[in-house]
Amino acid sequence: MESSTGKLFRFTRTKKLISIITGFIKKLFSPVSKTLNGIAEDYNEHSPFKMTMIGLFKLRYVLLFSLLVIIICAAAFFASHNDSEASAVMSLNYEESAKGLNPNATRFNIYELKSPEVVEKMLKYCGIDPESVDENKIIDAITIKPTNSKGFSVDDYYIATSYSLTVRKTSDIKGISANDLLSFLCKAYNDVFYERYAENRSVLDFDDKEFDGLEYLQIADLMELKTQQQSKYLNNRVKQSKTFTEGETDATFKSLAERVNDFQTYDIERYRAYVLQTGIANDKTHYTGVIKYINLIDDIKYSKDMASYEVRYDGVSIYNDTMTSVVMIPTIDYEKNNYYMSKTKTGMDYMANQADNFLATAQETAKKIETNNDLIAKLQAGSNKRADVAKADRMINDMKVKFAELGRQIELIDKAYIRYKTKDYVTFQTKGMSLRQKIRLDRLLELAIVFILAAFAVLWIRFRYFNGGVKK
Repeated sequence: MESSTGKLFRFTRTKKLISIITGFIKKLFSPVSKTLNGIAEDYNEHSPFKMTMIGLFKLRYVLLFSLLVIIICAAAFFASHNDSEASAVMSLNYEESAKGLNPNATRFNIYELKSPEVVEKMLKYCGIDPESVDENKIIDAITIKPTNSKGFSVDDYYIATSYSLTVRKTSDIKGISANDLLSFLCKAYNDVFYERYAENRSVLDFDDKEFDGLEYLQIADLMELKTQQQSKYLNNRVKQSKTFTEGETDATFKSLAERVNDFQTYDIERYRAYVLQTGIANDKTHYTGVIKYINLIDDIKYSKDMASYEVRYDGVSIYNDTMTSVVMIPTIDYEKNNYYMSKTKTGMDYMANQADNFLATAQETAKKIETNNDLIAKLQAGSNKRADVAKADRMINDMKVKFAELGRQIELIDKAYIRYKTKDYVTFQTKGMSLRQKIRLDRLLELAIVFILAAFAVLWIRFRYFNGGVKK
């Protein structure tokens, strides 16, 4: 417990400090007070306004000195405050941006730049543990505005493709400048944007669970479909760049396309041939029933296509061949101003083409039915030997490993290519601030005007209400 002597000592010391400050203020403003009192005595017969103007003139040096001190302090405050902020302009430079879309045709949302995912990446680049700071506080310190001030209306809808970003340092962040913080924010958003929206690579996705519950032959069909998607994707990339390579490997899109083709031709077909040869299946009864049902549907389709073909064939056969190919129609050429006989197809000609199409479809369906019947026969003849099933499982695992490795290499080179090709999709231009901008010259001018008006108001009140003999 503090003693009474200690309390008395503290009280005495505080009282003395207050006394010194009061004396200093009185001494500082004593000349001003004398000047104002002198004006009140010498110009007692004048109006408060005139006395105020005389007071401003006589105190001009004091007022100018005070104004200078205030402006210097304010400029220092503005400059230090602006050092805790950094700004940049973000531009979207791809065609879809004018429609409010990302490059992969999904909806663009500029406020993803303030998302927790981007902020966490930014903090990690800064070397700051996201758990040690208040992320919401940092998100609130990020300001985003369209650089175009054009408004939104029903008649004149505008989609911004350029934005002004401002980042303000918070008290949680130590040892990182505002410019570095802005740079890391741009880098973090860049990573998320290219990873998520640069292009649609969903055809390259591979999920091992997709093969669960499938029959052995269905696994071959699914694997073939996956490799066809990969091959089509790679061939499109080959048309764009035949020689592009990723830094980690020397693979090109063309060499990977060849490896995918080899995988499809040898690995998948070898596996398919083995399954057909051994006739293995997880549930032969169910799988055979499914194939028979497919054949039943295909048989109905075959009958419909053949009936459509025969009706059109009989209709065409009624007419002479010379009547069904072309008809000569008199036609005028307006540019040359002369007549000529133009050839045109007839309705019977279109019927003949339809007949050919129905026949081709029916033949293709008949081939599928024949293949399925052969598959049913092999399934019924197979005995599901343990060794055959074990070998088929090993082949499936080997194919999954090879396919996954191919997918990894394709994704690796594709990401590098997309980053190379789309490096200017999103650009950031840092906005450096001049000294004039940092000290906020416009605000300082406003502050000077307010100071002068305040000085005028104080003097006017002094002479208007606190000057006994003045005329009113």
